[in-house]
Amino acid sequence: MAHPLFLLGAGFNKDAKKEAGKIIGHSLYKGDYEIECGYPLIDELYQLCFPDTKRNSSISIENLFADAIKKRELEPLRRLYDTIMEADYFIINKLLFEQPDTNCYSKFFKNFQESSFLTYNYDALPEIFLFKLNRWFPHDGYGVPVETEFVWSAVNKYTKQNSKSFILHLHGSLCIYVHNIEFSSPSNSNVAMMQSKEEPEFIFDPDSITDLFHPYSRVCPKIGSYGFIEMRVIAPVPDKTEGLKNSFVRQIYSEAKKLLSTSEVLIVIGYNFSAHDRSSYQPLIDHVSNNWDGKIVIVSPNGEDIAKRLRNEYPSIKWFSVGTTFKKWVDAGYNGID
Repeated sequence: MAHPLFLLGAGFNKDAKKEAGKIIGHSLYKGDYEIECGYPLIDELYQLCFPDTKRNSSISIENLFADAIKKRELEPLRRLYDTIMEADYFIINKLLFEQPDTNCYSKFFKNFQESSFLTYNYDALPEIFLFKLNRWFPHDGYGVPVETEFVWSAVNKYTKQNSKSFILHLHGSLCIYVHNIEFSSPSNSNVAMMQSKEEPEFIFDPDSITDLFHPYSRVCPKIGSYGFIEMRVIAPVPDKTEGLKNSFVRQIYSEAKKLLSTSEVLIVIGYNFSAHDRSSYQPLIDHVSNNWDGKIVIVSPNGEDIAKRLRNEYPSIKWFSVGTTFKKWVDAGYNGID
């Protein structure tokens, strides 16, 4: 089977909760109970992140986030990111350990172990699956060097390996923050000066889902520039130009262009190329328009509408579409790849 490059959007995660089924928690006080969690889609963000705001059809969810950030109200972002991390922990655990061979995600990653992935999602679903397949590791698998904590144990006899697949988070990852501050040696007056590092460090901090990466663990928070979860990714706002200047994101885009240049086909799953994301995808589209002879296949229920629009905007690129969900595409045998 071919080894295409993949680009993942929010629709890629849509089938995860249904594939996992009911997730049951256990409590000494109330017995078994169902844990409600899932990867939220756009329509669900209004109630999740702005439950006390009356929905106005003339105001997009992106504008609501932008207004909240402008007012320094970060609770809506915190709700979104906490929900994603919770889904990572509970849903991926269920898919990996209770249904390891039957769900569409396990099938997909096992069939494309040699592939690499670009993603606009914040979650860690792809890297956790490939980590369990010994294809991806956090110290180099993000496409840039990342500082990690590795807990060696004679019991598991795990050895540190290099990644064979890469997962490039184009909007940042909730598991990575940038450390760009350091302190000089104390002067004669015992004063240490805070200054910017010549080269920023990228720190692995998966926080509440750390055990899914064992024997890697979270790095102790760095003094001076610990990246709180609200600041680790590009927020879902209409204009992402400022966020794209982030040093981690800039390096990821550079690596993404290299991967595109050496790929013959890009499979886009669940990404709509919306107007709000134009500043995000335009650099990649411009790159393949000028330097690439491959094809792009869009896998989405409205894939043909997206492909039709993009053919008009970017006629030099070979656009194809498969009008289906991710799960149905996997079950049908990956149409469009050959």
